[in-house]
Amino acid sequence: MKKLLIASSLAIALFAGHINLKSDNTPLKRVAPNQNGLVISYAPIVQKVIPSVVNISTEKIVETKIPEQFRRFFEDPFFKRFFGPFGHIPDKPQKRKEFALGSGVILTKDGYIVTNYHVVSGATKIIVKTHNGKKYTAKLIGSDPKTDLAVIKIEAKNLKPIIIADSSKVKVGDVVLAIGNPFGLSESVTHGIISALNRNSIGLNAYENFIQTDAAINPGNSGGALVDLKGRLIGINSAIISRSGGNNGIGFAIPSNMMKFVVTSLVTKGKVVRGYLGVMISNIDPSKAKLYGIDHGVLINKVQPGSAAEKAGLKPGDIIVAVDGEEVKNSGELRNKIAFKGAGAEVKLRIFRDGKYITVTAKLQEFKTKKEKVEDIKLLKGVELSQDKNGVIVSDVAPNSYPAMMGLEKGDKIVKVKTIKTGKWVKVKSIDELKKLLKGLNKGDALIEVQREGETAIITL
Repeated sequence: MKKLLIASSLAIALFAGHINLKSDNTPLKRVAPNQNGLVISYAPIVQKVIPSVVNISTEKIVETKIPEQFRRFFEDPFFKRFFGPFGHIPDKPQKRKEFALGSGVILTKDGYIVTNYHVVSGATKIIVKTHNGKKYTAKLIGSDPKTDLAVIKIEAKNLKPIIIADSSKVKVGDVVLAIGNPFGLSESVTHGIISALNRNSIGLNAYENFIQTDAAINPGNSGGALVDLKGRLIGINSAIISRSGGNNGIGFAIPSNMMKFVVTSLVTKGKVVRGYLGVMISNIDPSKAKLYGIDHGVLINKVQPGSAAEKAGLKPGDIIVAVDGEEVKNSGELRNKIAFKGAGAEVKLRIFRDGKYITVTAKLQEFKTKKEKVEDIKLLKGVELSQDKNGVIVSDVAPNSYPAMMGLEKGDKIVKVKTIKTGKWVKVKSIDELKKLLKGLNKGDALIEVQREGETAIITL
């Protein structure tokens, strides 16, 4: 009886609430994929693109040296008494060769090729193998660690350059193909869809605006092509998120528009000249939304004296909601839009100020990185650091220095530091903060967390 009453009550409640559920019961017409002699295939697209994708192999000379704490352990008389002499422990770093594989995409008939920075970083020899099996020794034209892009060139003629699409036009759900050389298996093709756009908080590069895809991307695919169903390049395959190191359906590609800006700048100017507005910014969280009366855009916390922002009349408390008519959702998007407009460009900024919207024009300056060679901190002696919006980057390490022997490398981004003084991990955002944390410490007193080519490493200093 109770069951009947409950069911009746539920039916009455549904009827009384007038719940309208949309349904579509139209019968489907199913056809075989080879109906009327037609076969669904990506073969024509692949045949069009494959000649524009190359295999890249690199050779690198790596110096290694036994860390000082291990040296002291093995040379301790107590160790030698019970285990005998460990043998000769070399004082000088030992050299060995490392080999790596990757992919690249041909951009011009005369041999300009784009690939990932991490594919060719530190390489003493770069070999390019084209679709027809020919091998060439490539020259590094320029690289940009901040976007993980590099340009190399081979001496060849009549190559087949890829056709480049406008990556701002792609949509989530578009079908895409990833082409490259995973695990050294040349000319491999996988397919999937665009899973998301504008991924900019991954922590892989300084400047991120990734296309996310579920097309299988594996080690060796780096630098390869992500193309649409017209065979046009929409991105350069760059990284994956994976616990195992293999494909988990979350891959990232650098958009073709970002690639074009970087490549053009490297080839014509020898470096990437990014735009600089001169503001310190933060996202609009719920508390800021209540205070300012707006729930979107990017808040200006500080305006640098003499900057493009100051000259344009921007003020702390202003909220940037659009750049050249394009909506800005977060600080990562704003950084990308400003940087890739380029130095000297004029941009129209839509601002929310005191409850009203206004538009100002700013002429962007060139973004310059602050560099500092550290000699006054024992644990960093021989290291050159650079300071940018993304934090502290190791721009150079003396080969025989203590930090080099402990494993610190050029290009490392220093993220956190833990010392015997702090007893906990502390985030590092500036060179001054890093120096303050390491000041007065002796060897072995600190741990640093670095990001290197998409991976995280812990180094003892």
